[in-house]
Amino acid sequence: MRFFSIFSLILLLNFVALGCSSEKKAVLVFEDNFDRAGIGGNYEIQGGDWRIENGKLRCGTAKNRNLVLRSVDLPQNGIVELTMKSYSDAVDVKFNLWGDGKIHDHGDGYTFILGGWNNRISVISKLHEHEKNRSEKKEKLEKEKLYKIKVERLSSKIKWFVNGELFLEYSDETPLKVSDGFSKLSFANWKSDVEFDDLKIYALEEK
Repeated sequence: MRFFSIFSLILLLNFVALGCSSEKKAVLVFEDNFDRAGIGGNYEIQGGDWRIENGKLRCGTAKNRNLVLRSVDLPQNGIVELTMKSYSDAVDVKFNLWGDGKIHDHGDGYTFILGGWNNRISVISKLHEHEKNRSEKKEKLEKEKLYKIKVERLSSKIKWFVNGELFLEYSDETPLKVSDGFSKLSFANWKSDVEFDDLKIYALEEK
């Protein structure tokens, strides 16, 4: 019996070790706290009134003309963190991940909308914000509240955390690939008074 217990313990330790070896580590590849006067050369302004005020990225109207991060490609598996806030009753704060960085009227890559459609629905969608298979949540958000955002993508799974809690998930049987040009992050807006800050991008790599 003692031999069996020791043998079982060894097997358990080996299993744990194997599990740990397959975990990912997060490696910081880009960050921006917008503590400067102008947008800067890392970004392309597609339109709208994107600007920096008091160390925050601000926009009042853009009508889906985004601010695209051009200098860095998103990793295929990675984590994106940022903070965002709306000063509008409609809330409607949004951004795109793993897009192609081109001008689109209704989303680029995977679109994340917090309090969209007059603060009625939040969504994760693919290629179009009205996608029929989008993941959505009907919950009112708060005007002038700071939301801490974390998006984690691993293989075909996307998890969206808001203020430390899992908010929405999206599974994609045919995930967009960085190798096919879907590698861009963009800040988006229609006509809400919004701000973004504290952007961090991590690659998830083998330990």
